[in-house]
Amino acid sequence: MAEAVVGGVRIHYELAGEGPPVVVTAGQGTGAEARAAWLAGLARHHLVLSYDQRGTGRSERTGQGQSMRELADDIVALMDHASMERAHVIGVSTGTGKATALAAQHPGRVDRLVLAAPWTHGDAPLHTLQAMRKAAARTMPPDHYVHFNALLIYPPEYRREHAARFEALARQALAAPQDAAGIAARLDAILGFDARPLYPALSQPTLVVGARDDLVMPLWHAQEAARQIPGARLALLDGGGHLFAETRTSELLDLVLPFLAEASPAGPGPSSAH
Repeated sequence: MAEAVVGGVRIHYELAGEGPPVVVTAGQGTGAEARAAWLAGLARHHLVLSYDQRGTGRSERTGQGQSMRELADDIVALMDHASMERAHVIGVSTGTGKATALAAQHPGRVDRLVLAAPWTHGDAPLHTLQAMRKAAARTMPPDHYVHFNALLIYPPEYRREHAARFEALARQALAAPQDAAGIAARLDAILGFDARPLYPALSQPTLVVGARDDLVMPLWHAQEAARQIPGARLALLDGGGHLFAETRTSELLDLVLPFLAEASPAGPGPSSAH
């Protein structure tokens, strides 16, 4: 575990594994524990840089609402701090916006691009959903908000299988209530990002992955992203909900690892020592 000061804010990041460098930029989900299996699977083949977005998780508390382009600049700073000149970049959920902006703004830093559960722009259904999420964060007791969020991002069978974990998260939330203003600011940043003008200019080999039962970023976003990004591949999972990186970890790794392996190693750097 390590920290880097980026724009005056301490950002928590981790390096794990050895091999060609990979940067993982994610949404909020349920934190580092929920992402552990996904990151460990990648780290068996790659040097993986993961981090907590500024103002969230283990990073320093600070104002929220930065644009996807500003958050992409945070990734560049973290890569510089870790001496990663180039890397494959995997975006999950909100991370797909950051990854898209990064690939467009700094194409020389990105080898291959994976967008898992992307959104193309703030369309009408997404505006409605995010308005509900903001209202829930503002009005619900913390434990109820945890369960409400889980209803949106995880499928029923996963919630049943991990019921004890969700109950524990709900109890923990009573001591650390949700930051409704920060959540609203982050959701507004999602709504304000339009990836469509960036897609046609992306030059990196790209894999887009979506799930048929995603309630947050419905399947049509992944389908449209794959249509607009030159040469992009589209892979569809039959289930897994929005955070299928957590619920269908093995299936996603089976898609992502062979895609990344098609590239030659990203050259010298911290891929074998850190």
